[in-house]
Amino acid sequence: MQAPIASHQEGRATERVASHIDLKVRTLLRREPSPEGGWRWAINPYDGCAFGCTFCHLRLDRKDFAGWLSFEKRIAVKTNSVEVLRRELEAAALDRPIHLGTATEPWQPAEEHFRLTRSILAALEELETVDLRIHTRSSLIARDADLIRELSRKGDVTVTLSIGSLDDRVNRLLEPLAPSAFRRLAALEALSRAGVKVGLMVSPVMPGLEEEELGLEPLLVRASNAGARFAGVSMLQLGPGQRETFLAHVTTAYPELAARFRRVLGRRPPTEEEKAELHSSFHRLCERVGLLPAAESPAPKSPRRDTPSQLALFDASLT
Repeated sequence: MQAPIASHQEGRATERVASHIDLKVRTLLRREPSPEGGWRWAINPYDGCAFGCTFCHLRLDRKDFAGWLSFEKRIAVKTNSVEVLRRELEAAALDRPIHLGTATEPWQPAEEHFRLTRSILAALEELETVDLRIHTRSSLIARDADLIRELSRKGDVTVTLSIGSLDDRVNRLLEPLAPSAFRRLAALEALSRAGVKVGLMVSPVMPGLEEEELGLEPLLVRASNAGARFAGVSMLQLGPGQRETFLAHVTTAYPELAARFRRVLGRRPPTEEEKAELHSSFHRLCERVGLLPAAESPAPKSPRRDTPSQLALFDASLT
């Protein structure tokens, strides 16, 4: 039984109102296919995401515009998730890493009120050892640097922050309601200063972007100066028929940006050669600024540096 538990304006004044639905779950720790093959453990404390990422494959599976829009407007809050997780952790054989944030954003605006993700981290801290992979686009993660630091001391914890570009005009196309690139880089620095192994994922790269719009080198320099140890890159992936769905939905939601969406998406998907060229250029840039490619990032032994430079210390008011 689902019931509305809140409805309010979140974040910037341009955001849509999101309603929160109370969802009682029977399981939280789930097995799901891994991009590297096989399967992995996954935890997602919310269903739906208020960041409104236009490229989200879960949204694009909803063919009608109303369903696509409801993904960011109706957020299911798994209010009994911590109780369920503690029970599951007692019974599960955790022989693979746990991935937090594979299907929704763990630190989306609802987390400021419900604090489910922070409670889940506290529950994981009760384990003797932890193997945890965290994926986020939110600067709010810096609020929980204390818990993530303690988890890192008990095992292998890796945090990956995703940013599409340093240019927030580009990011507004990709993830209209997510925190700015600057705030996420500040959060990355806060985690690095806490001794957490943290890196950057430049994602998604839209094939029609100009080099100055993407700004790969300055973004990697900023991330390296903030304490990132590794970086990866991923092009926009649209499945069969999803390009048309994507364009139909985003141009309905943002009619003033319709022409720009169509330009940056291009007339065809990127070729394998274009993808290979992007990755090759990206790896050269990583080497130049002192970052390891994401796939080569080693398990954390000690902080890469004690004092990241260039960026100001994280301001707790940035969320």
